[in-house]
Amino acid sequence: GSDALHKGFTDAIDAGAPPTGEAAMDAAEAHRLNINARFYDCPPQFHRNLADMYVSDPRFTATYDEIRPGMAHYVRDAIYANADRQETSGS
Repeated sequence: GSDALHKGFTDAIDAGAPPTGEAAMDAAEAHRLNINARFYDCPPQFHRNLADMYVSDPRFTATYDEIRPGMAHYVRDAIYANADRQETSGS
């Protein structure tokens, strides 16, 4: 469930990995594909919009920051980095 999705992010945070690093971007991609499979079409640009909401909507921010302080911004940055990667990989 969502715990497994969050685990990729929390593992990267706990390892001191940057949000722009491979581990965090992979967690972001897993997050995007999960939304894509279970809820609605979620191309990289749409995922960026969701990421913005995580930091602009206090409820989302609180949900993430309860897991790890500063996690909402970390997830946002990882999603942006991954979206850039997806778009440049041409897949």
